[in-house]
Amino acid sequence: MIRFLAPALLVSMALFSSPSFSFGVDGHLMVTSVAENHLSDKTAMAIKRITDNGDLGSRSLWPDRIRHLPAWEQSKYWHYISIDDRELFSDFLRHKDGDVVSALEHFYAQLQNPQLSNRQQLEALSFFMHFVADIHQPLHVGRRDDRGGNNIQVKWPSKPKNVNLNQVWDSLILATANKASQQYAQMLDRATAQEMAQWQNSHFWEWARESKALRAQVYNFSPETQKARTIISRAYIQRNKPIIEQRILMAGIRLADCLNRIFDPQTQQLKFLLQRRDNLE
Repeated sequence: MIRFLAPALLVSMALFSSPSFSFGVDGHLMVTSVAENHLSDKTAMAIKRITDNGDLGSRSLWPDRIRHLPAWEQSKYWHYISIDDRELFSDFLRHKDGDVVSALEHFYAQLQNPQLSNRQQLEALSFFMHFVADIHQPLHVGRRDDRGGNNIQVKWPSKPKNVNLNQVWDSLILATANKASQQYAQMLDRATAQEMAQWQNSHFWEWARESKALRAQVYNFSPETQKARTIISRAYIQRNKPIIEQRILMAGIRLADCLNRIFDPQTQQLKFLLQRRDNLE
């Protein structure tokens, strides 16, 4: 269950931010960059009002920067959901303090509440953007026993010390592209109208199921690398890079769709009717 906490000022929280990030800075910046390309004019204006013309990408990073502060301690549970391989989403043990799905549901509803103050709207928008990205990272829908890959130590090719598997999927695979986040996002933003319609016609639980279904690829290490420790091979990186890139693109398209539904519902309804007509023809 999500409880809306009373925080200190946003600025002061950013000054004392934690250096650790979920889904990596670049991943979050890329998701928001894709989303901005697909916002309606009305939605874009509403978001500019909420953020006071602030940068959307930096707002999406805020939840990582405050999650270790006492006022927001509970929010650390909202970045992921734990479910074992044989468990079903229809019947599994959820954390009492919430998870990424309950957080998405909560802040989506918050953004539709006209009674929110400006500060609460900004917080809700920041959390919602962040968690849309997080749920698309496969290991944020993780196994309990290895804490979503955090307990699995692996050798990354260019690092002398071990890293954990979650870091590999949060940021290291993306970093191999050696591109600025905005440039990278523009390169990825090539979804067809059919793909976008398919991705948008889904719920938060479906996003979680998709991430869980990717475990076979996430944990598929080349046998020849399995000696004293797991070595992340170039083949593993090349095989999985397209997966994480697609998840980022899907997250961006879905984030824009959700925000358009909240802030420009009439345009979204017309868009849906036109898509349905096109599919029937």
